[in-house]
Amino acid sequence: MTDDLGLPGRRELPPEVLDNLRMSLREGMGKPARRRWPIVAAAAAVVLVLAGALVATVVIREPDGQGPVVANPDFSLDWPKAVTAMDRCWAAIEKRGKAASFPARDEWVPQFTTAPTWTSITVVAVRAGDKVFFCETTSITVTVSDPNAAPSYATGTKAAALLMSRAGTVAGVADPGWEKMEVFSRTADSTASADVPIFRNGNLFVVLSQSKPSRTTYSVGPYTGEPGDGVTVAPHGLRPAPEPAVTDIDRVPPVVPDRGTPAGQFFQTCVEGATEPLPDVDVYETGTLLEGGDVKVVVARLGDRFVVCQGGLGYHDGTSEYYRLFADPNAAPRSVGKLSTETLGGSEQGGAGSARNPFIGIVPRSAVTVKLDFGAGKKVDAVATDGTFATWRPEGTEAMDPNSQVGVVVLDAEGKTLHEGTLPLY
Repeated sequence: MTDDLGLPGRRELPPEVLDNLRMSLREGMGKPARRRWPIVAAAAAVVLVLAGALVATVVIREPDGQGPVVANPDFSLDWPKAVTAMDRCWAAIEKRGKAASFPARDEWVPQFTTAPTWTSITVVAVRAGDKVFFCETTSITVTVSDPNAAPSYATGTKAAALLMSRAGTVAGVADPGWEKMEVFSRTADSTASADVPIFRNGNLFVVLSQSKPSRTTYSVGPYTGEPGDGVTVAPHGLRPAPEPAVTDIDRVPPVVPDRGTPAGQFFQTCVEGATEPLPDVDVYETGTLLEGGDVKVVVARLGDRFVVCQGGLGYHDGTSEYYRLFADPNAAPRSVGKLSTETLGGSEQGGAGSARNPFIGIVPRSAVTVKLDFGAGKKVDAVATDGTFATWRPEGTEAMDPNSQVGVVVLDAEGKTLHEGTLPLY
C-alpha cells in the first residue's frame, strides 16, 4: 500500500513511535468547544465530482451481491470504494476486539459514499439490520462510529451527530421533517454555513467540515434559503457526537517524517495552531520553509497531495500568533504547479501594512533551483526542497495585472533545465 502514499519502502516502526502516532490520531477528537470558507456538504461535493451521475430506485439485495443504486439524486454510491473502506473498518474493528459490538460484516449494506477527489477521506454510510453507522477511511487511518451509542438530539429536533472525526467528518441523522438541512459552524475567528442534502433512507447526512470539529460549534435547522447567523437560521445547537467505537492507524506508514528539522518543527506548530483539519497529517513530508521576520510558511506533501501552512505573530495585528492551512484541491500528478496561499500581515487582516506575499509551487524532486521572472526586472532564484519551492514575491507585484504570468525555469543540481514555462502570478 505504500505506493498509494508515495512513501519509501516498508520497514517496521519502533513500537513507541507507532504508539505516538496513534495518540496523535486520537488527539483532537474530543468534544467541540469565523473563517469565511464554506463548509462542504459532502454529498454535494460527490455530485460535483461525479458530474451528475444517473441514479435509480433502491433495490433489495443479498449482502454478498452487487450494491444498491442510491435513490437520492444528491448522493452516490461508489461500490468499489465502499467495499474497500468497509473491509478496512471491519479489520480495525476485529483488531480492536470490538466485533461483538457490531453486526457481522456480511450484513453491512452501504447506503452512499462520500469521497471527493480533493481529500483522502472516504466516508461510507452503512446499514445493517436496524443499525446505522459511518465508516471513515483516509490514506492511513480508520474511524468507525458507535452503532450502539444513543443519539444526543439537538433540542427540539431529531437531528444528531453520530460521528465527528479528527479528519473533519461530521455525520449523523437529520430531523425527518426537514427537506434539506442548514449547518452553521462557528470557530474562534470565523463562521460558515452550508445547505446539506439529506439521504432519505434513514435521514442521514455527511459534511466534510473545513474546520476541526474539536474547535468548532455547530448548529442546525431546516434549510430555508434565507441568510442567517446561526440564531435566526440553524438555531438548534448540534451536540458533540459520541466517541467513535474504533479509531486506528490501519496502514502503518513505513517511515515517520522528521519533525526535528526547522521545517518539521514549524509544520507541527502550524498544523496544530490552524483551524483547518488535515487528514493523515502525521505522514506529510515537509519541503521548503520560507521565513520572514515573525511569519513563516512551509510546504508539505503526501504523494501527490500538497499543503501550505503559514502563520506566526505577524500574520494579523502582531498581538497573538495565528495560523492557516491551505490544502491543494488538485491531487492529480503534475511536475510543476502553483499552490494557493494568502497575504500575511496585510491591512485587510489587521496588520500594520508590512504585508508579505508568498509565491509557492511544486517542481520535480530532482530540482534544486527555480528561476522566477516576475517582469519589470524583478527576478528571484528560489531554492527547491523535496519537490517544492517557496519565495516572497518582490515588492511592486501587487499592482500587476491579475492575469500576469511568472516566467519559470527549473534546474537540477547539474544546471540542466528540467522545465521552462510560466505560472500564474495569482
